[in-house]
Amino acid sequence: MYLKTWKALLLGLCVAAIGMVFCAPNSLAGEGNLDQQVQELIEQNQALTDRLMQVEHQLSGMKAAPETEHAGAKSVLGHIEDTIHIHGLLEFGAAYHSTDMNHGGYRQDSDLSMTSVEIGIGAQVNDWVSAETILMYEDPSGAIDLYDGIREETNFDVEEAIITIANKEVTPAFLKAGKMYVPFGAYLTHFPDDMGIDSPLTLLMGETNEKALLIGAEYAGMTFSGYVFNGDVEEMGGGDNVIESYGFDANYAYECEDNDMDLLVGASYISNLTDSDWIEESLHHHNLEIEDYGDGAAAYFHIGCQGIFFDAEYMTLLDSVEVYAGGLHEGKVNNAEVWNFEMGYNYNWWRNLEIALQYAGSNDCYHLGFPRDRYGINFNQEVFDNTILSVGYLYDEYDDDGTDEERNQRDLVFGQLAVRF
Repeated sequence: MYLKTWKALLLGLCVAAIGMVFCAPNSLAGEGNLDQQVQELIEQNQALTDRLMQVEHQLSGMKAAPETEHAGAKSVLGHIEDTIHIHGLLEFGAAYHSTDMNHGGYRQDSDLSMTSVEIGIGAQVNDWVSAETILMYEDPSGAIDLYDGIREETNFDVEEAIITIANKEVTPAFLKAGKMYVPFGAYLTHFPDDMGIDSPLTLLMGETNEKALLIGAEYAGMTFSGYVFNGDVEEMGGGDNVIESYGFDANYAYECEDNDMDLLVGASYISNLTDSDWIEESLHHHNLEIEDYGDGAAAYFHIGCQGIFFDAEYMTLLDSVEVYAGGLHEGKVNNAEVWNFEMGYNYNWWRNLEIALQYAGSNDCYHLGFPRDRYGINFNQEVFDNTILSVGYLYDEYDDDGTDEERNQRDLVFGQLAVRF
């Protein structure tokens, strides 16, 4: 607007000056050559025009600068949004359980707990490299009496920190390095799976979190992986602290959206199942040592179709493991095994409601606090987007090993509110 005003003013002055020249020829003639004065007016007009163009250019630059800065800021924010993602999980639980003892009497316990808080940060560094870090806080206070106080409340810990090198467009192979849950079993469950409520027996038996190096390949639904790690549980009398534990996993996954069907079937092997998190903590809690590593195997299966699902998983310790306390022979773990079967249905009546039935059990696992047989029912109701309310019941029966302190049976009623973002 200002530029147009200046241009109009300049043009008016030029016209007025020229008009004066032609309207008073006698006066101009008296003062000098008319052509010379006209030439001077033209030169002054040109000078004013050049100056006006300079001012216009400066104003245009001042207007473009903020737009450039804004575009730069948007570019940085867009880069962060495209390469870094943050996710989290909050779980709040309530539990009541009544335990009947083998030789009379019973115990009752109830608690509220912030069962888990999870924060994950991931980044796609470039076309080949990505990184993921997960911080986890767990409060197993609702389960302390269930498992003899083996686990305690924790601070925020680095649950996983993984560097992945992979590019599916170039090769099916991938490499992972860092702190991770090694792929042994699938831990298929539709029940709350944290210690504040009650973890699946397969998860307690096999979940192994280690600093590991893993290589694998994924093609046409088939995934193969192998890994190595240096476990925290060492053989009694073993003087070398070396990388000697390893494992493999193979599975096939299929999904058909047209038929609303999905399938997963797989098997795993690990050379040191005695290094799983629960067995390791149990050995440490009771000051026990093992003579030799015990390798383990697992098999798992899932199928879902039209809202109906069925899951089956089995794990076993392949070898007998000699256990010692203070250098003295304490006993033997003979081919301990666990299993978990679940079936149910997803019904979208308002929001999705998932109904799950469970049968699980174990053999030769009383020393780990596992029930011989477990029966359960659970309801997972979506109340808002990414918000699930779970309510369920579990009934456990235990082996009697002849001690007064052993449990006979247990009833557990639980609820949990989980929010994922």
